Amino acid sequence: MSQKVRDKLDRRLLGEVFNNPRMIRAMEAQAQAVDVATEGLSTQAEATEAIQDASVIVLASNAAFSNERILELGQGLSGVDEDGKLKLSTSSKVPIVNGDFTLLLTLAGDTTVAIPLGGILATVANVETFSNKTLAAPKIDGLGNYADDTAAAAGGVPVKGIYRTGSILKTRVA
Repeated sequence: MSQKVRDKLDRRLLGEVFNNPRMIRAMEAQAQAVDVATEGLSTQAEATEAIQDASVIVLASNAAFSNERILELGQGLSGVDEDGKLKLSTSSKVPIVNGDFTLLLTLAGDTTVAIPLGGILATVANVETFSNKTLAAPKIDGLGNYADDTAAAAGGVPVKGIYRTGSILKTRVA
């Protein structure tokens, strides 16, 4: 007689994967249900090799399968047993991206980013236009000091670019 599925479950490994007593009990109940359902069918099951060659998701390594994949919840994922179904979810710290685009967020520490309700959040590489924004205490570094638009143009300031003449802030118009 072959070993029962329930006897093969490692409660410690289940605890590491799920960290949830309800989920562990559900996995044990499922194993018990498999044992009950397969009683008397063991000779038929042993006569076929199809199940051994199938790709299966398991909670722990099992020598009975040659093509198993062990379920491991990565960072930002959680598993919840809901009515006998394992529901995998992302945490609120994982952004969901719609569309066929890549989103890369690089943080050097705790960071707060306020996403605008409408308009554009600035990027590093692209040109954006901001409107209806108020700068509470702006500090602008690196502005060239030019006598007039002609000198600013010669200094590389583009039309509508900002430069200064002493302490007076100016916009190049021509």
